[in-house]
Amino acid sequence: MYAFILLAFTTLAFSAEWYEKLSMPKGFKLTKFAEVRGARQMAQSPKGHMYVGTREEGELSVIQPDGKVIKLFTGLSQPQGVLWHKGDLYVAEIHRITKIKDVDNTYLKNPVLEVVKGDFPTEAHHGWKTIAIGPDGKLYVPIGAPCNICNKGLPYAAIHRMDLDGKNFEMVAQGIRNTVGFTWHPDTKLLYFTDNGRDMMGNDIPADEINVVTKSGEHFGYPFIHAGDVKDPKFAKEAPKTEMTKPIQKIPAHSAALGMAFFPKDKYPKEFHDCFMVAEHGSWNRTQKSGYRVTKGCLKDGKVISYEPFITGFKDGEMTLGRPVHFLFNSDGSFYLSDDHGGNIFKVSRL
Repeated sequence: MYAFILLAFTTLAFSAEWYEKLSMPKGFKLTKFAEVRGARQMAQSPKGHMYVGTREEGELSVIQPDGKVIKLFTGLSQPQGVLWHKGDLYVAEIHRITKIKDVDNTYLKNPVLEVVKGDFPTEAHHGWKTIAIGPDGKLYVPIGAPCNICNKGLPYAAIHRMDLDGKNFEMVAQGIRNTVGFTWHPDTKLLYFTDNGRDMMGNDIPADEINVVTKSGEHFGYPFIHAGDVKDPKFAKEAPKTEMTKPIQKIPAHSAALGMAFFPKDKYPKEFHDCFMVAEHGSWNRTQKSGYRVTKGCLKDGKVISYEPFITGFKDGEMTLGRPVHFLFNSDGSFYLSDDHGGNIFKVSRL
């Protein structure tokens, strides 16, 4: 009898999932919302359908309001980016952006991916794309550098924008190695973005970055200068005379800063106003892992005055448990957080 009680207690003690031990500030609660293999960017319609892009999995899925997950497409080319807008779902693959018209009402009826713009570069290296619509009504899309370090020129290593029909494609900011997260300040409407520093320069340099675009065509340094002050050993001598913009915040090297989102002022108290979150996806080639957390940064007069851990516990020592990617806010101030390592989508609510 005692052995049975001990066995039952041991089973109960180890039944908790790792994410139930994630640490976050008092007043927040994290629960598991759904499982989608390789979940990256998310988009949700007013009817409650959540569309989820992936990367290496090549899948596009929908989570129905009843919680059922349905795969809409497989075999796509790293369809990370998804965006719901006025009934249509935009999907960003390596080489193209497509859309599904009236997606909530057609995804069960042989949905069609209609090409919006199909002439993007085909290199897979940093070719996956996050997409978003800016305050100007344009569709913003990055094209990463097709390498660790190289100087391929435009359209690589830049953020671009275009009309929703794919016309009037133009560069917004350049010198950006690989941004997988960008957003706009709710008041100033300035574009903020994360950028991943180059590899193979050691454990601690160069840093990852948070940047802000203040003028069209601004240059952020890659491949000549990294993190504002690290000269590239190969390309620094080729740097143009163009002024290079320094980051507003450095993030420990190789943290792989991905998603970024500002807290909505109408749903959060004053201490969250002018503050943002960053999903530090986590290093893959550092001696001791960096990242594997969600951080909170706050601005004052456009400068970062604090940057600190917000949700931690995505690794246990050097063992990876989860890797945060992207945020999606709800109208009530709660938000979803994707984890492509575990294939989880979490919901974080305020108590």
